[in-house]
Amino acid sequence: QKKTLLLYAFCWLQIFLYFHLSPCVCQKYYKVLQKYSLHEFIPLVHGIRTGDLRTFNDGLQKYQDLFIRRGTYLLLEKCKTVCYRNLFKRVSVVTQRAQLPLNQVATSFKWLGMSIDLDEVECILANLIFRGYVRGYISHSKRILVLSKKDPFPVSAVVARG
Repeated sequence: QKKTLLLYAFCWLQIFLYFHLSPCVCQKYYKVLQKYSLHEFIPLVHGIRTGDLRTFNDGLQKYQDLFIRRGTYLLLEKCKTVCYRNLFKRVSVVTQRAQLPLNQVATSFKWLGMSIDLDEVECILANLIFRGYVRGYISHSKRILVLSKKDPFPVSAVVARG
């Protein structure tokens, strides 16, 4: 019965992950997941936290039937948006630039083993900007993402209110 209650509690965690929890909060959930043998969520939490789309997609695919039976698959699929956001944030931090060439972003996808073209990168970024996960604009002609100098990757509370 305790495990069932934790599963329902973890559904709420998934909602919070959708709005991007901080790494210290995620670390506490790792311990809870391990303690109650909810190991199927560990790769998802790790993927979202680090922006590792390969880990996230592999975890989602591996336990797809289980998540569908529990009725949480679609919610988890939506968490991929946060995973994209965190990947772009990592690229931004590594390059330390306010202007990111889209080919650098596409290279990060290739590094994760995902073949993606520049148009698809631009589409993903446009959706993130529209939803408020990224502040900035895309220069289509130059194929560059220009990030806002003030808080280009807003925290969850701002995104949730926006």
